[in-house]
Amino acid sequence: MNNSKTEKMVNFIFVLVFVGMIFLPFCLLDTTEIIDSSLENRRMTMWPGWHFNQEINAWYGHYVEDRVAFRETAVRFYMDATYAVFGEFSEDLHMYGKDGEVFPADDGYIRAYQHLATDEELIDSLVTYLDRTNQYLEKQGIPFVFLAGLDKKTVYGEEMPDYIHVDTTKESIMEMLARKLTEKQVPYVIPVQELRDAKQVERVYNQKYDSAHWNARGAMIGLRLLNEKVREMDPDVPLLTEDVFTASSEEKTLEFISLPITEQVPVYMLKSEYGDSILADGSLLDVLPHVAGTGIQHYLNENALSDKTILILQDSFLDGKQDFFAYRYQNVYMISRQNYESMQYYVETLKPDVVVFENAERAFVDDLYAYTNLANVTYE
Repeated sequence: MNNSKTEKMVNFIFVLVFVGMIFLPFCLLDTTEIIDSSLENRRMTMWPGWHFNQEINAWYGHYVEDRVAFRETAVRFYMDATYAVFGEFSEDLHMYGKDGEVFPADDGYIRAYQHLATDEELIDSLVTYLDRTNQYLEKQGIPFVFLAGLDKKTVYGEEMPDYIHVDTTKESIMEMLARKLTEKQVPYVIPVQELRDAKQVERVYNQKYDSAHWNARGAMIGLRLLNEKVREMDPDVPLLTEDVFTASSEEKTLEFISLPITEQVPVYMLKSEYGDSILADGSLLDVLPHVAGTGIQHYLNENALSDKTILILQDSFLDGKQDFFAYRYQNVYMISRQNYESMQYYVETLKPDVVVFENAERAFVDDLYAYTNLANVTYE
């Protein structure tokens, strides 16, 4: 009898512990407004506010996944254990390519490399939005350019592992996007060939550090191409030149504990005579409509090379790249692209001379699916 009671008690305690292990992490969500994860090299999903529409609903799941208690501890353990046992990165974050090159390793990234994730319906939705935006701005004499931030695999594809095969009979995401934008006559910069040419003489993506984005050299090349495209429509926009920057390198490290992510990377610093007069102003978050948790930044430079204003709806490739614009434009507005539905309001309120929409290639297999209203946005 006592043994039976003891057994039931043990089972009851076991069930409590098991249930606690499942639910406790969700009960202890980290609700800090801004969390930048050095472990995963990204900003964790921010609270989108209370809404009841399909687009915002998708972010609630991302928020819980990113904020669950003990998440970083579990990720650290998994990554270290995988590297210790197999000498490889954990499958869902990073992988080695050839010659020590590091690439993201999530399923969407790999399928996109294989040309197996080219979603024509999604691309058509974005192109429809960009085409309508371009037509709206064209009527007002405002230059508009779409900028694609390319995956490292698109530029350094020859360094991807040989066991991952590409279906060359199908279009890649960027190939289809470029073709459709050309058909609609939407100005764009998708610098695939230019970056492939440049990599023959210099690194435009780092070998290891931040394998998701171009490095400072790649950014300079891409943004000079953007500048050239804008100047085709408005020659009065000042040139982007390298002589206003001090070029150097510094050691960067990602916090992967024992994993070898340390590298000397190129850095551009705007010279003081051009950068000292740039003022950052975040007060527009309290004024302009925006999706909760997204950013709006204003950079003001009374001593800029022109009195022009540029509005940029940006993705991650332009994070920290304000200096490439702020010494040339008196006003630089950088707004998260999640706010695409408010484009007309921003244009009417901020009165830009130039508008840019930047989108990372990786978004086509990630969060762009949540932008369900792309093809429904119209302009009056």
